[in-house]
Amino acid sequence: MKLLSVAVPCYNVEPYLEKCLSSFCGEGLEDALEVLIVDDGSQDKTAEIARGFVAQHPEIFRLIEKENGGHGSAVNAGIDAAAGKYFRIVDGDDWVDTGALGDFLRRLADTDTDLVVDQKTRVDMVTGTKRFISLPAEIPFGKPVSFLDYSGDALCHFYSLHTVTVRTSLLKEHDIRLQEHCFYVDNEYLLKAMAYSSYVTFYNLDVYRYLVGNQNQSVSHQSYVKRYGQHERVIKECLRFAAREEWPPALRAYMRRRILPLLRTHFLIALVYNENRAQGEQNAKAFWTFLQRDYPSYARAVARRRRLSWLLHRLGFNDERLERLKKRLHYSKSY
Repeated sequence: MKLLSVAVPCYNVEPYLEKCLSSFCGEGLEDALEVLIVDDGSQDKTAEIARGFVAQHPEIFRLIEKENGGHGSAVNAGIDAAAGKYFRIVDGDDWVDTGALGDFLRRLADTDTDLVVDQKTRVDMVTGTKRFISLPAEIPFGKPVSFLDYSGDALCHFYSLHTVTVRTSLLKEHDIRLQEHCFYVDNEYLLKAMAYSSYVTFYNLDVYRYLVGNQNQSVSHQSYVKRYGQHERVIKECLRFAAREEWPPALRAYMRRRILPLLRTHFLIALVYNENRAQGEQNAKAFWTFLQRDYPSYARAVARRRRLSWLLHRLGFNDERLERLKKRLHYSKSY
């Protein structure tokens, strides 16, 4: 058995894929690593590039070609095909630090926890500026700890698609599936996989390189507006899953910490980011009605932020004006 299966979801990533896949070609990695390149119906040379790596390094790479189904569909295909002890995701326009990956694989050989968390560096695609996102210094690196003991407010956002590795058998045993034809499913993945996780090991390794600054990314403001319905689908699935059974109190608290930011962002998308003000108002009212009716405790928790979004809307704020205000406030706090 390989130690690690890496799913690389790909859709039209021709300009980036060679850098991504090359980063897995370190000496001595082939015995521990399998890389599942999931071509999600690309229309460019993504599959051709992938075949080249499969031909050169068949002991590492496998190509899965499928009809377009979105990021969640590609992840689902990767989970189905994974044969390694652990599973993680590296998007086709990102890459890994080869040396850190080698260190990570060596440590996985002696790791048995449900979750493993490392660190990442954000790389600006325009300027090349790098920003290392480090785990807090008080983290007990290198030893198993209870996930629920390390899932509080200060740590919640460190569990990201780029830093989390999950025991493959956990994903398969609990039939973790993500919505298809939908963006933002990383939130769904991090909610569902964590629900069944008992212990986590943190490693002081900077493995992932996350490329930012691409206006086509799903987290750009206009992409949020374009995919408002998909963002709402993910929120509703997360709410449904969180309400599905009586989870332990600490786990319910973790789920709320993951869901509440999505709700706050959803009102901003409708009321501030959307330049079609009438449509935004309609969307916000419909979603608020749903939330009050079906999940009143969540409605109460975001009521204040919803009112703030409405105030910004009525004052004529859009995404650019809001960003200028944030920068001005940040500057004034620095002096």
